[in-house]
Amino acid sequence: MNQKFYIVTDGSAIGNPGPGGWAAVLTSGHMQWEISGACSWTTISEMELMAAIQALRSIPAGSKVNLCSDSDYLIRGMKYLATRWRNQGWRNRRGLPLQHQGLWRELLQLEKENDIRWTWVRGHSGHRLQDRADALAYTEAQKRFLALRCAA
Repeated sequence: MNQKFYIVTDGSAIGNPGPGGWAAVLTSGHMQWEISGACSWTTISEMELMAAIQALRSIPAGSKVNLCSDSDYLIRGMKYLATRWRNQGWRNRRGLPLQHQGLWRELLQLEKENDIRWTWVRGHSGHRLQDRADALAYTEAQKRFLALRCAA
């Protein structure tokens, strides 16, 4: 039987590019847990994609997933654009190489392994789990920012 998951993700970067963080709140049945991480030099877009990747990596393949994010880049990318980008040789409409190709490739692979519904949610709108993912991602970015400042 396929396990069902409700996942809410978010990413953050201080400086964009700069120190960044990603986070996800995962729910399955009565269980809820959080995962998060950081990068020293990144962008918000990369962290949004990484949050989804890390969340999907953490669940069993073959799962049924509703993945929610306030990132239009992630949700529109996966719903409408990633397959086209792949078919165009990872180039955008202008023929330029697509940014974050490796992350998009991994998301497409994870999508093949799971039944994923990609859902956009408005950020900072009182959605409890999205607000929590946002806070976790920002905290990770802050920790990395402070670590870099203290090391300098």
